[in-house]
Amino acid sequence: YLTLKLVRHAESRSNAGVDAAWKLGDHNIALTRRGHAQARAAGKELGAAFIKDSLVYVSPYRRTTETLACILAGANLDQGALRHPPYEDPRLREVEAGYADNRAKKRRQGSVHGWFYYRYEQGESAADCYDRTSSFIESMWRQIERKRARKVLIVTHGLTLRCFVMRFLHLKVADFERMANPGNAAIVTIARNRGSGAGPFCTDRWWAQGLAAVSPG
Repeated sequence: YLTLKLVRHAESRSNAGVDAAWKLGDHNIALTRRGHAQARAAGKELGAAFIKDSLVYVSPYRRTTETLACILAGANLDQGALRHPPYEDPRLREVEAGYADNRAKKRRQGSVHGWFYYRYEQGESAADCYDRTSSFIESMWRQIERKRARKVLIVTHGLTLRCFVMRFLHLKVADFERMANPGNAAIVTIARNRGSGAGPFCTDRWWAQGLAAVSPG
């Protein structure tokens, strides 16, 4: 059976309120010291056996590549120990928030237009992220078949991770809006459904565990 494990990046300097993405560029935000420790703990939890045999995908942003490096360190691995070299895929980047400070406007407009559909000025909506995540999943399936892989590790961002789960499990927009954003360095597992009640989101064939269901808003 195929098992996918998705990891949100560890605590970044933007999460900690130290750096602003609109000043430095969202792709340039680094991890905090705490974030490095969180990612190493995630690597220990994932374990060397799972990681070294996985197809590994990572967003090209600094906070995700640093998270992957620390995950490997936490599992006492280096890239040379992996069966497949990690694949850096820009489609796994976080939703683009545009070039203005739209936070206050987003809070107002998100409740009107819906968090899935609201698009940042000069940026993206979650629906846009869903489209490119769908393209990534198609490419991932082809790679799984070519490599005869049974394990996949993806290091990405909170909202992108939620779009992945939504697309992979064929969930509805209402399901997306009930998902909580995973915590920093949280691990979300998607696997074959071997019984009922396996996780907060289920389909007939697959279930996802590690995302909490919350009320919209």
